[in-house]
Order: sequence, then C-alpha cells, then structure tokens
Amino acid sequence: MTSRAQLWQHLAASLSTLVDSLAPKLDEKNLSLLRDFIDNREYGVALEWLVSLIKTHSIQISSEQQQEIDRLATTMGLSLDG
Repeated sequence: MTSRAQLWQHLAASLSTLVDSLAPKLDEKNLSLLRDFIDNREYGVALEWLVSLIKTHSIQISSEQQQEIDRLATTMGLSLDG
C-alpha cells in the first residue's frame, strides 16, 4: 500500500468484512459500535473491541477469522495478547 488513504480503505474493507462475518453472533449495540468505529477510522479500537467481545462472550470463530484478526493486528502494529 502506497498511501495512507489506500491503507485506510484496505483496513475499512477488511474490518467491515470481518465484522459482517461475525454479525449473527453479536448484539445490535456492539455491532453498531463496531461499525461506528470503522466509519470514524478508529480501526485499532474496532479490532480491539471485537477481540474483547470474542473473548468475553466466548464467541467461537473460524481459523480464517482468527487469521484475519492476526493479519489486521500485524498490519496495524497491535498486540492483542492482553
């Protein structure tokens, strides 16, 4: 990715796809919050919130979803181990 705008577009699309794939397992309030974070380019907050929801509510995710979470965290330079 050569520009910040391209990176933002990539992160927004990837996070939206990930959130949409988990939408049936999320309540409306948290789903709305996640979409607001993405709309406001708060991508790190969105990913951290999503991971927190997955852990707190013991949401089962696929290996592909976990790989996408890991890839996005790496792209954003986030450590989600906490």
